[in-house]
Formats: sequence, structure tokens, C-alpha cells
Amino acid sequence: MYSLGAGLERGFDVGIRVKLVNAVKRLYLRGFNSTFSGNVSVRSSYKDHFWITPRACDKASLTIEDLSLVNIITGNRIMGAEPSSEYRVHLEIYRARDDVNAVVHTHQAYTMVAYKAGLLKRELLEESYEAKAYLGGISYVPRLEPGSWELAKAVSQQLADKKNVAVIMDGHGVVLIGGSIDEALNRAEILEMEAMRLVNLALLGVIRIDRDQSWG
Repeated sequence: MYSLGAGLERGFDVGIRVKLVNAVKRLYLRGFNSTFSGNVSVRSSYKDHFWITPRACDKASLTIEDLSLVNIITGNRIMGAEPSSEYRVHLEIYRARDDVNAVVHTHQAYTMVAYKAGLLKRELLEESYEAKAYLGGISYVPRLEPGSWELAKAVSQQLADKKNVAVIMDGHGVVLIGGSIDEALNRAEILEMEAMRLVNLALLGVIRIDRDQSWG
């Protein structure tokens, strides 16, 4: 592990921070998050730290100077703005998975609708080549207080199983992980596209709505 000294320069990790800001704007433009909802993080080149979007940030005008740097070991903010209220979810995931380098939290609508309708079944999703190739397991946690340690622990426990790449938080949103920010973003987009397909098939009566929301 690396440790950051007191004389930390604000100019480091510029490339990583630019990719994070671009990811935030991509999710915003895709309608996966509103101006002030959702959050994204990327592991720093100092592997025991991560960059995360700040609390209540305007996604459209976010810059790399707005980002917050958090120490994974202590959980303390090292520099930048106050981190997102959901920083605990990101923190606990990085603590549980040293192979994860990016975490994306979205409010993608079709995914949440498909979940509530019991459509996110392995056999239905895996009808799609992209879903079968790029999505692993999808897990769920019950409705818990946003920003709480209880929610953070519940999500990270599900993702401790390396078969899982996404967790749906009931009444809240989706958390997706990746070995890179691109992988996490691609998983978010593939999941939403497949959820949209399944919702439309259900509306046409081709597949049945099932209140059982289990993955298997």
C-alpha cells in the first residue's frame, strides 16, 4: 500500500479524475442520474484511496477540482469537497474487493421497474448475448436508509461474492462495479438496455410479470 504525505499536490491523478468526471456526465446525459442524484468513484493511483463525486454536486458542471479523495483504510476525506452522502457504500466495496477499481451508483429507471416487476431473471437476461457476456450476478438488498452504514455493509456483503457485479437497492437505485470505470459504465448501460427490453416484452404480454424478485 502507498500512503499520501501531508504535502499532497492537487495535480496528481489528473487522468483518473478526468475519466471520473466524464463518466458522471455520460450517466447524466443518458438519463441514468438526475442533476443531483447518483454518485461515481474511481480508485486512485494510490491504491488505498479513491476519488468520488462530492455531496449534492451539479452533474452538468462538475470539474476535477470538485472531486473528493477518501482514504480507504481510515475512511477519512483527504482533500477536496465533502464526499457524496453515499461514500460509505463505495468505501465498504473497496475494502471488500481489491480487484474493484470503479463503483457507479445510478437511478436507472427501466432497471428499477424491471426489478419491481420480477423481470430481472437470469434466464431472461441471458437471452441477450451482451448480458450473458458482460453481466455477472445481480443481487438485491432491502430498503435501507440511504447513506447509512447499514446500507453500505449490506451492499458490500453482496458484492463480496465475486460472481456479483451489481446490487439493486430496493426503492433506491443500482450499484455496479468494474475493474475499470469503462467496465462499470458498460455494465450499467447493458443492464438498462436489457431491462428496457424485458419491460416492453412484458407490456406486450410476451413474458409474464412475476413478483418473485430473486435472481435465480
